[in-house]
Amino acid sequence: MEIEAKFRIDDPAAFTALAGLERAGDYTLAVAPHVEQQRNIYYDTADGRLRAAHYGLRIRSVGDRTVATLKGPNQGQGELHRRPEWELEATSPDPATWPEGPARRELQALIGAVPLVPLLEIHTARRHILAAHDGRTVAEISLDEGVLIAAGRREPFHELEIELLPAGEHTDLEALIAALGRHTRLAPEHRSKLERGLALL
Repeated sequence: MEIEAKFRIDDPAAFTALAGLERAGDYTLAVAPHVEQQRNIYYDTADGRLRAAHYGLRIRSVGDRTVATLKGPNQGQGELHRRPEWELEATSPDPATWPEGPARRELQALIGAVPLVPLLEIHTARRHILAAHDGRTVAEISLDEGVLIAAGRREPFHELEIELLPAGEHTDLEALIAALGRHTRLAPEHRSKLERGLALL
């Protein structure tokens, strides 16, 4: 289960300030030295079976690594996004090429034997920040800037995500949101990047 909060950053200059923070409230922040360049391609059947079921299928390329991620319906509200998630290393969206397991079974149950086609692309430059408290690494903060590409249309974005890690609790998420909000205005983002990309189609 993925649990995260998403916010728009209306002032891109705030990214520089956030990336320079060493603390947020009671939490120490460790900023990754390099920005991660991602190319994300989302897939669906031609008749939109994944969209109809509120699922998303993404193939993400970062350097030489390629990861397939299947996400289920969002069960959160407002800026809080809570959804089932399956992830594995794969270069193809076709579940028949995946190893046997829950991700393959879930996707095959959704689409049957219907082929998948590319839907949209998202190019993201991501800065990773780990938040720790009392010896626990509780969350990963991502500073994302990039562009949504769909149907020949392009939409830039600047976004902050706070994802709980296994050692984190909901109170950690709330405390980090409050602490980071004291450094810049955080505008709740109710939609995922996929939903915003679909709006361009």
